[in-house]
Amino acid sequence: MKKTLCTLLVLTVLAGGLWAGGKKDNAASGGTASGPVLSGKKVIVADANSTHHLNLYVAYEKGLFSKRGLEVEIQQTSSGVAAVVGGEADIVFNCPTGVITPIAKGQNITIISQVKIPCTSVLVVPIDSPYKTPADLKGLQIAGLSNTCCAVVIIRDALKEQYGAEFELVTLAPAAAIQALEAGQVKGAILEEPFVALALLQKDAGGRAKYKTLFDGSSDADGDGAIDANLAGPNPPCRTINANTDFVAARTGDVRAFIEAIAEADEIILANPVATDIVDIAAKYVSVDRQAIINSNPKLGFTTRLDTAGLIGYADALVKLGTIDKNPGEALFAPQFKGITW
Repeated sequence: MKKTLCTLLVLTVLAGGLWAGGKKDNAASGGTASGPVLSGKKVIVADANSTHHLNLYVAYEKGLFSKRGLEVEIQQTSSGVAAVVGGEADIVFNCPTGVITPIAKGQNITIISQVKIPCTSVLVVPIDSPYKTPADLKGLQIAGLSNTCCAVVIIRDALKEQYGAEFELVTLAPAAAIQALEAGQVKGAILEEPFVALALLQKDAGGRAKYKTLFDGSSDADGDGAIDANLAGPNPPCRTINANTDFVAARTGDVRAFIEAIAEADEIILANPVATDIVDIAAKYVSVDRQAIINSNPKLGFTTRLDTAGLIGYADALVKLGTIDKNPGEALFAPQFKGITW
């Protein structure tokens, strides 16, 4: 599926650079020195549909790119990182651990902006599961998206470091992971929103909830009245906006205008994440129960401000796992956006 925005003849951009976390400069320019200078070329976004990319869809559907003079095309693919590395696409929204690895290996991709904080992926188990402590997860078959999913990486690292426990990962996409839970083929699943909400909406024949979450900063697994710590940490960063390194260097103005549009979309979403128009846009792009979208949208903390410490921490976890040899540190982030998004 491809969607194309018409290029405006009059380029209207926000002056004074980017804003992060919702504050913007309303002065306008025509691509002069006071604002981003645009190339007039199309920006290709390689995307795998997700409500975590809702700010991309809101920016697109509400014309926030076109009002800045950007022509943006969203191309649906499951190989977005590879497309950006190879130069077939310019930008991809992705789990950061899936981008840290190619950066560490010297490939042609860089992190330009955060998408959202915190990571909303949590452990979902049947309501009657007997697990009282994180150590009880040792040796269990747990479904998860992949070995490089940031939630899987950080939860496995925490279990190993703090509890001496490791589980067996069964690699499944979220919908398939819920099916595996239903069939009793796995003991739990690390799911992201809106699939967490979808699982929690499931009821048995008596109308009782079938699933619950554990060790996520909101549960009380052992019933002692104390909330369990989140295995993934208090506010772990989630997805990032990433771009081809050459594209960022050659078309910095385009990237700046793109991130400005995303930041404006963030403001709109955060003002009312369950507004009918916002839910309609999410439902247009993601085939998930509408109530699951409504239940999960308020948890999606959209921001363009990079959590550099948290992302560098993910790289440390990947080094421990042997996925990468060395932590790139601040080399993970586009230097053109230092002082802007990080």
